[in-house]
Amino acid sequence: MLLKRIYDHSGDTPKLDHVKVLRAKEGAQNFSTRFVQNGQADGLVSVSDGQITLHTQPELTFDIVRVPGYYCCYCNQPMSDGAAARAHIAEEHDGESPDSNNPAGYRKDNFYACERAG
Repeated sequence: MLLKRIYDHSGDTPKLDHVKVLRAKEGAQNFSTRFVQNGQADGLVSVSDGQITLHTQPELTFDIVRVPGYYCCYCNQPMSDGAAARAHIAEEHDGESPDSNNPAGYRKDNFYACERAG
């Protein structure tokens, strides 16, 4: 996704007028927690009812598929923390992790996994 801030230069100091979407793909989009937090502080992003809305021109809405947190690599079930994930894997799953990047069998996502709303 490519966004461009458009400023109004009619006064003494430039003032943010709007944010324009230059490029946005259909389908999956991940938003970092930093982008969401900074966007909320700036009024560019809102999160409610399982959706992230970008107040841009045009406005874009995304359905949240997964929130940041710990997840089992075997079944994608959310976990409360690393200890709970290790206990879950020991009880429910056998063998080598299906994700070679996460050999412990669980991962910590630091982003909102989203799908563009139609």
